[in-house]
Amino acid sequence: GDKIKQTGAVITSDLKVSQILFSKKNLRSILFNLVSNAIKYRSEDTPVVTIQTATVGEFIALTVQDNGTGMAEGDIDKIFHKYHRLQTDHEGQGIGLYLAKKIIDAAGGSIRVESALGTGSEFVIYFPS
Repeated sequence: GDKIKQTGAVITSDLKVSQILFSKKNLRSILFNLVSNAIKYRSEDTPVVTIQTATVGEFIALTVQDNGTGMAEGDIDKIFHKYHRLQTDHEGQGIGLYLAKKIIDAAGGSIRVESALGTGSEFVIYFPS
């Protein structure tokens, strides 16, 4: 919460699905990780994070999109590796996304990322509905 205030981050939501059948504690942890990463790896602009839910086929998709620094295509797969961090000048252990992916995979879901340097990132988590 403090980082949101300090950076003036704008967080918007568009929730077309109001309920996701998933551990509340785990969902909160994953969302916190994605939003805090979006703010941590922000660009010069005011951080804008959009959280959306929608039904996609037999899945519920939870999307977290930001306008941060983004990632090079070759780095996207690495972010889910244990202890891997693309930038070492920010605090963190490099296990947040690794754990998020393990939790999501174990629940029968999946996570995908679209990102480009300078344009921000979009994380989409697919939960079985």
